[in-house]
Amino acid sequence: MLVVIFRTLIVFLFLLIALRFMGKRQIGELQPFEFVITLVVAELACAPMSDISIPILYGILPVVIIFLMHFILTTLTIKSIKFRKFMNGKPIIVINENGIDVGNLKKLNMNVNDLMGSIRNSEYFSVEQVSFAILETNGKLSILPNEQAQAPKSIPLSLIVEGKFVDANIALSNTDKEEISSFLKTKNLKIRDIVLMTTESDKLFVQPKGEKYFVEERP
Repeated sequence: MLVVIFRTLIVFLFLLIALRFMGKRQIGELQPFEFVITLVVAELACAPMSDISIPILYGILPVVIIFLMHFILTTLTIKSIKFRKFMNGKPIIVINENGIDVGNLKKLNMNVNDLMGSIRNSEYFSVEQVSFAILETNGKLSILPNEQAQAPKSIPLSLIVEGKFVDANIALSNTDKEEISSFLKTKNLKIRDIVLMTTESDKLFVQPKGEKYFVEERP
C-alpha cells in the first residue's frame, strides 16, 4: 500500500510541474493538439500509479517525451502562421450579415441545432440578434451582437430546421404545416429551401438557403 501511495505522489508531483510549464489554460481554451496531449498524458500517468509491476520510469519517460513534443509544436505554431493553421485550423464565420452560413457549418460538421445551442449559451436566442458569429479554433463561439435587433419577448420556437418540420414545436405554436406551407408559397419558397424558420410572439424569422434572412409579422 505504501508503495502505491509513494508512486502516486511521485507521478502526481511530476505531472503538476510539467503541466505548469504548459501554461495556464482552461480545458475549453486548449487547441486540438493540446487537448490530445492532455488525454494521452492522463492515460500514461494512470498505468504506473495503479500497477506496481510497471517501473515508474516507464510512466514518467513517455510523459517527458510528450511534453517535449508539446514544447516543439508550440514553438512552431508561434513562429509559423502556416503551421499554426495546419495544427489549429482557423476561425470560421458561421453567421454573417445574411444570416447562417450553411456552407461553413458543413465544413465544421455542425448543424443548425448545434449553432443555435451555441448562440443560446452566449445568451442570444435569435439569429436576428447576431451580426457576426465566429467559431474560434478552441471551439468557442465569438459573437458581435446586432445592436439594432430587439431581444425576443419569448423563447423562439423552431418550426423548420434544415428543410424539415419540427412537429413538437408546430403543435406549441398555434399553427399547422398547411399554414406554414401557404406562407412560404407566397414568398416563392418551399420547405426544402428553408435553413431555419422560427416563431416568437407575433413574429416569424425565415432563413432561406443562399439568401438573406427576413423577419415578418405572423399572418
